[in-house]
Order: sequence, then C-alpha cells, then structure tokens
Amino acid sequence: MPAWRNSYEICGLRLLITSSAGNPAPFLPPQTEDFVSNGDAHLSIEFFEDDRAAADPLKYFFPPKFSLVKEDTQFAFMGINGKERQLGTISAERDRGRMGLPCLDRPWRIAEEREFVEEALQGFLRAVLQCRLLAECGTFLHAAGIAMNGKGYAFVGHTRAGKTTLSRHFPASNLLGDDLVAIRETEGFMLFGTPWPGREGGRVGSGGVPLKAIFNLDRERPKGLAHMAPAEAVAELAVNAPRLGHAGEEAELLGIFSSAALALPIYNLSLGLHDDVHAWLEGFEKKEEQP
Repeated sequence: MPAWRNSYEICGLRLLITSSAGNPAPFLPPQTEDFVSNGDAHLSIEFFEDDRAAADPLKYFFPPKFSLVKEDTQFAFMGINGKERQLGTISAERDRGRMGLPCLDRPWRIAEEREFVEEALQGFLRAVLQCRLLAECGTFLHAAGIAMNGKGYAFVGHTRAGKTTLSRHFPASNLLGDDLVAIRETEGFMLFGTPWPGREGGRVGSGGVPLKAIFNLDRERPKGLAHMAPAEAVAELAVNAPRLGHAGEEAELLGIFSSAALALPIYNLSLGLHDDVHAWLEGFEKKEEQP
C-alpha cells in the first residue's frame, strides 16, 4: 500500500499521485498545492522505489533530458544519457504512469542528486499530463495566460518575447501562468493554468476559463494588432508547443491547432515595453463587446 497519496486538478484533469518511494511533495512545483482537488481521478501516477535509481541518482538521471517513445503496449519515458534509458512508463490508454525513484526521504550525498531527481520527477509529471492532454484534444503551450471577466486570453511567444513582463501588469487574481499554460477543446476551447512558472520567479493560478483569443507576441512587427491567417496561426502555435517526441505527436498537435485557428481569433501583437497591457486588454474586450 503506498505510504503517500494526494489528488490534484491540473489542466481540467484530476490526477492521483501515489508514492511508495517517500514523500514527493517537496519535489513538485511549490505552487502545486494550489491545485489540490478531490473527486474521481482521470489519470494516476505511481512513484516506486527503484534500486537502480538509488544506486547512483546523479548518473542515472543525468543529463536531465527526456523524451517519450511510443511502444506497442505503452509509452516509454526515456532519459537521454549517451543511449536512451527507460525511466518510467505511461499506459497505452494514457491514464496511468509509473516511475522508479530513489527513496525521497533520505539525505542526499550532494545537492545535484536531489536536483536531478526533482527534474526527472517533474519531467515525468509533465509528460503524463501532456500525453493525456493530447488524447483529450489539448496541449501545453508556452504562453502567459490571463483570465479577465470570466474570459481567457493566451499570449504566446518565444523566449524573451515578453510573457513574464506582460504578466506583471496583472494582479495575481487574473493570472493563470506566465510561461506554461494549457488549452483544451471541449464544447469550445478552455484555457488552464499549470503549476509551472517561468524561470524568473513568476506566478501561476489554478483553474480554467473559456479561451476567447490568442495573441502572438512579436516586437519586431509594427506596433499594434493584426489578424493572423489560419495557416500562419497554426505554424506559430506549433512552434510554441512542447514536444515529447513520440510517433504521432506532431499530427495530434497540428489537429488541435488547426481546430483552434478555425474556432478562435488569433492575432499578431506588438506592444512597447512600457505599455500598460492591463489597460490595453480592457480596451480590447470593450471593442469585442461592441455590436
């Protein structure tokens, strides 16, 4: 019987995590506690104690680079260390994940051991969620997510496009994430927060709202707003989606983004560094509400 268990709701998916390898909570993103939830789980993750991982965590999990390989009966979560090494598995139904770890409650010989175990644990958590999201017509997206008046707005962009700077214009109550959010098509598209902030000490928020528009941040364009053609929008969204690397993933992503490009207004947006984005978005909402 696992000694530790807890449930979370992330990206609209209820996730049960159990562990017989010790308490994984300190290895999850600190904001994960904001996503604690009850109810029947859509998917589960089991962490178990593995002698191979315990023997030399530094070597076993180094470097912290991972991919997902689709096999006949499962997905294999692989660590890339000269040659690929299987660290965990995800069921073919994308509803269960298992990963071996060293005992998480033990003292670490050096700080890097703990650091690499944490990166592997979180990498596996993201892989399980992304794998299920793809099956549910959804995906993670590198974007700042803003909730305003019950509506969601995603600001996608490459590194240094200004996602974190933009998010600082909004109070915490409006913020779903400053770097990594999720979108998922149900009756319409929904925008969800995730527990992963950007590298600059960013903020996140739990929950989700209907997604009303997507903005591609591009400071190299003339200042202002311009509609994107569907093909251009699909290409830009695809660039800003994380990849797991398994067979069939690209087709799933292109299907999701093609549907989004037909269902949602998607724009190129260029703003100045000192523009008040909160006021700009309020003005955008008012214009959209006009007949």
